[in-house]
Amino acid sequence: MKNRDTMRPFLLSSFIALGCMNLVLPVGAQTSAPAKKETKASASTRTTTRNYDDVNVINGSFSTNGEKGETVYITTDDNGLRLQLITKGTVTVSEDERSISGLSENGRFEFSRREKGAPEHKVVLESNNGQLQGKYWVDGEAQEYATAGKEWLAKYLPEMISKTGLGAEARAERLYQEGGARKVLAHTATMQPGTGRTKMYKHLMGKQGLKSDDMRQLLEQVAQGKTSDYEAASIMTKVPVEHLAQSGTAEAYAAASATLSSDYEKGRALKHLLRQEKLSEKALDKTAESIGSITSGYEKVKVLSTLAERPQLTEKQFELTMRALQTVSSDYERTKGLGTLMRHEQQVVTYFDKVLPLINGIGSDYEKAKAYSGLLSNTRLGASQYVPLLKASEAIGSDYEKAKLLRKMAAHLPKDDKKVKEAYAQAAKTVGSKYEYEKVIAAYQ
Repeated sequence: MKNRDTMRPFLLSSFIALGCMNLVLPVGAQTSAPAKKETKASASTRTTTRNYDDVNVINGSFSTNGEKGETVYITTDDNGLRLQLITKGTVTVSEDERSISGLSENGRFEFSRREKGAPEHKVVLESNNGQLQGKYWVDGEAQEYATAGKEWLAKYLPEMISKTGLGAEARAERLYQEGGARKVLAHTATMQPGTGRTKMYKHLMGKQGLKSDDMRQLLEQVAQGKTSDYEAASIMTKVPVEHLAQSGTAEAYAAASATLSSDYEKGRALKHLLRQEKLSEKALDKTAESIGSITSGYEKVKVLSTLAERPQLTEKQFELTMRALQTVSSDYERTKGLGTLMRHEQQVVTYFDKVLPLINGIGSDYEKAKAYSGLLSNTRLGASQYVPLLKASEAIGSDYEKAKLLRKMAAHLPKDDKKVKEAYAQAAKTVGSKYEYEKVIAAYQ
């Protein structure tokens, strides 16, 4: 089965929903007079927005399009922190990312934060005739927004922006216009991993003329800190393939892929790397090593197949590939993985004494015979390979599968080599069925 991060479905939905926000560059902030004090937050908020307190999110994220055109984002962590963001219309973040400087007409911004064992804080901003009107509650009790509310929002808005990606693309564009990719990356290096940083990376990767050093630095940042394997892989698979022709970038990419613990996400990232035809030998070596760390036989063989499709593999890469196959326990997947390597005929011959044990380790007679049969298409095989191959075939327990393999081998074996003849005759003797034995002998006449 495919090993996917448990976070992946949650994060995927958050990308989709938050993508619906229409975010623009910051403008000058406007605020209204303090709101009148109310006894409970619910008295003023539930008439215009649905209450999402009953949405149970455990150490993950939830997002949806709510009632009346709202976008809702909720995230929690294993320390009991819960953030909830509800927006409507266009939300404009100030340049210092410590306040909301504008909302479209009839727009709304609602942000609440609650730590484990602590009271909930909530700020609601609405637009009325171009003016922002703000309200602030602590544990449901109305407080002064103009002072305490603004101070609280300034403290925790950067955290919410990092986690939700609010205004990320606009921020990345502003920084890029000010100082190019280096300024964007200097800013992302200071950010907590999350949707906001991910969106900034993707915006930057969409820029034409991005230098290979900048792409390498971006990948190094991804490797050093990530919220999840899904988010890291979603960034890496957006790297334009042409950038991976640069050895430094490709090696940084391979190193970043090695930090992923999810077999599925690691495989997804490595397959994207292997789409670049002109990879440096060092990058390919790192890729082969990274494949070996995939624990799922299914995912491992998928990436190995992509690697084996390349026109040439060095001896080191071929050896690393075989080493990776040793840990594939599924008979079907191991046979499939071996089949992808058969096109590299010279390496198969060079490492024939290591290829045979990989096949011998297959428990199913059907899959084992199929794997041995795959060797017969190799045009470089000679007596020094046929003799040990015939010896190895004796371990097939099924008379039917063994006899079928030996008959197929007979068409490829030299008729004038004494050692090959003796090995064939010995293998035939291990066929218990007289009917099958006679067919095997008749095939090699």
